[in-house]
Amino acid sequence: MLRIKRALRQLFLVLSRHKRSPKEEMARRVGESWNVSGPNQHFTKRTYRGYGDYIAHQKHKLDYGMDFDLTEYDVKYRQILHERLQRLDLLRRGTTVLCLAARIGTEVKSFLDIGCFAIGIDLNPGESNPYVVYGDFHDLRFPSESVDIVFTNSIDHVFDIEKVIWQIRRVLKKDGHLILEVAKGSKEGEDPGFYESFWWRTVDDVVSLFETAQFTLIKRSSFDGYPWPGEQLCFARKL
Repeated sequence: MLRIKRALRQLFLVLSRHKRSPKEEMARRVGESWNVSGPNQHFTKRTYRGYGDYIAHQKHKLDYGMDFDLTEYDVKYRQILHERLQRLDLLRRGTTVLCLAARIGTEVKSFLDIGCFAIGIDLNPGESNPYVVYGDFHDLRFPSESVDIVFTNSIDHVFDIEKVIWQIRRVLKKDGHLILEVAKGSKEGEDPGFYESFWWRTVDDVVSLFETAQFTLIKRSSFDGYPWPGEQLCFARKL
């Protein structure tokens, strides 16, 4: 009788899971719990049961789509980012660029359009992606001091920001630069979405975080449009 009850309970759990959409099941798995963290407690982190749940959550976003059409995003953001990068007057033909959490490779294409030698990494690059290879920005598989530029618009997707910053510093050449595109923070009217795992109160908090980690802010510009209101931050790596 006990075995029958256990079997029925297991069947009920299986059937219950099947009733949920993939996104609903992931939401149930990761929850919506956030904890205050970081310097001066100006940051918050999503609470995961472990690194495995974090990885599953971040890989999930391309398996089941995001909140906007990636085809449109690929065309529109490629052009917009290209224009922003040109205004920096920092990139030259042959500049080596590593794009972190590059999804389908849109940002990589923007650098290629300028003539850079660029590659992206992502936990879920999809099948047959010529622009992005599998990689985790907490553990970059690239030599130390090997790239001129590191770019990302995804620090809001990190699990451990200190590890990511250390990896960025490690792979950058001594005269290298870090380009971040970050959304406005919670005190500036923006809140994290379903796939975000790390958030800040203001963009100034992000600047302070990287300056504390031995980066020097050399250029900063705001953008109110695509893909979200935010700022582009360009840092030089301190020696």
